[in-house]
Amino acid sequence: MKFQKISLPLLASIYPLALFVAVWLVWYNCYYYVLIWLEGYSYYSDLPDLTFLASTMPDDFCKIIGSYILQFYYYPMVGAAFQAMFPVLIMLCGEWIVIRLFHNPKPLLWLSLIPVAVFLDNQFWDTSLKDSVTWCGVGLFIALIVELATIRHRQPLRMPSLVGNRVLSAVASLALFCLSIYNLGFKDKRNNIHHYYCQLEYLANNRQWDEILKVVTPQHAQESFIARRYALLALNVKGLLAENMFAYGVMSDSDFLFIDRDEPLCHSFNAVLFRELRMPNEVIHHSFQEQIQSNFGINFNILRRLVEICLETKDYPLAKKYLDILDHSTVMRHWAQKRRPQLEAIKNKKTNYEIKGEPFYSHDFLVTMGAMCDRYPKNRMYADYLLCGLLARKDGNEFYPAFQVVASRQYANGERIPRYYEEALMLIAPQEPEILEKYNISREVREAFPNAMRLVRSGDIGRLKTILSNSYWAYFF
Repeated sequence: MKFQKISLPLLASIYPLALFVAVWLVWYNCYYYVLIWLEGYSYYSDLPDLTFLASTMPDDFCKIIGSYILQFYYYPMVGAAFQAMFPVLIMLCGEWIVIRLFHNPKPLLWLSLIPVAVFLDNQFWDTSLKDSVTWCGVGLFIALIVELATIRHRQPLRMPSLVGNRVLSAVASLALFCLSIYNLGFKDKRNNIHHYYCQLEYLANNRQWDEILKVVTPQHAQESFIARRYALLALNVKGLLAENMFAYGVMSDSDFLFIDRDEPLCHSFNAVLFRELRMPNEVIHHSFQEQIQSNFGINFNILRRLVEICLETKDYPLAKKYLDILDHSTVMRHWAQKRRPQLEAIKNKKTNYEIKGEPFYSHDFLVTMGAMCDRYPKNRMYADYLLCGLLARKDGNEFYPAFQVVASRQYANGERIPRYYEEALMLIAPQEPEILEKYNISREVREAFPNAMRLVRSGDIGRLKTILSNSYWAYFF
């Protein structure tokens, strides 16, 4: 079909349709987990608190509209559609302005792609949709002004023939279209990094530990301190921490969680970690620390987490409180109603929090794990965090007494001792000879130890790290 045969209404429809499909595909295929993250870090309620307490009117009017839209991002396909509709609406406003102002608007429709390219250059980081709503509002306002100004006395502008050239129009349209998609999907590499972290957060929230270990390779963990923590948590949940953590680039016991970091992602990770450790008080603590950095002082991720932890601990009043809050959300109302039977089932049950014991200094993670080991002697995750943390500190003096206590509870009946613990015991054995008789250390580790020490004595540490890269000996020396 030749260019001149395409009617103006059809051409004005093809451009936005092509833009919608392209932007939708970029968001859904490249930023799928960012869409989920945007919903999780948003909040909307029909309660007056949102309007009169959490917002400053009229400045936050666009933010409230954005929060209403963001709740639908719970369904990523719908979220991608909304993200695509913003530039489409901006383009439609631009097309209408071109049609009303120019004598021959058809070859000038490419002008409407200029604001689209600028908008898409900044859309990714508009986490509250405030800027997107503002862009669309301004576009509609300008289009309305142009319509009112030309409705009675329309004097179309005539552009130079060069500007209205069909070839220029086709080239400019294609160039601006490609620039728009490039700005959104490929220009800023930080977008891909943020999507990667959003994916890790989603997988951890949903306990998809195998997927995390597929996404976070040892190389990725060595390069990213954030990815490393997710991988180490996945390893511990699966019982592999004492077999593989050094392959993932552990440098100290602080690699297990975020300490003295106040970013929302850090508190979110810590909350998930303590959830897996069944420490609800710490989950609530980090959730509250995370929520104060949300747009409205709370978000859907935190509310859902608090509901689940309160249901798990049988805390009926708090679980009911948070479900009642979610009942006032358009999308989360259904999620809350599905959990009402669970709520009623715990109505008359005794609250189930951690076992009470002697107070301890919870800021030191290993002290916390040691105290929890005493309260829950059969819990493997506490023991592995404690012992692996001591290995990461290269603290043999503390490791052996702690291992003796753990071994009496978890390895007393001939259970296999994890490899890192065996390697640490072999280093301690010259000072504590009874170790070789007391513990069932594998033949493979016993035979590898003399060769490793021979390399250490000869100063060939590089070869030791190459041959036994995933070993405590390579880390220790």
